[in-house]
Amino acid sequence: MFRRQIFRAVLRHALEVRFGSKRITASQLANAYNLIADKHITTETARKWISGQGIPRYERIFELVHWLNINPHDLFQSNYLPSYSDPNHQLLDNKSDSEF
Repeated sequence: MFRRQIFRAVLRHALEVRFGSKRITASQLANAYNLIADKHITTETARKWISGQGIPRYERIFELVHWLNINPHDLFQSNYLPSYSDPNHQLLDNKSDSEF
């Protein structure tokens, strides 16, 4: 379970970097990912990734890390978790599954 939470935090951070501070919905993530991916994902799959309820398969991780310009090993390493100066920012919070 902790591995999913790390993935969730790293994915959210990478999406924040890619899209600025804009929070995107699972639908927006699925649409953006599907533009670059060989195998498309559903909104439900994107929601699971954002919420930490699921982790992509290897071939999707490969496309995801290239698209977001991150190291695949970083997706599951707790020492990669970005540090924020804002004490109110929580990477492992319980925000809505459809939006982060």
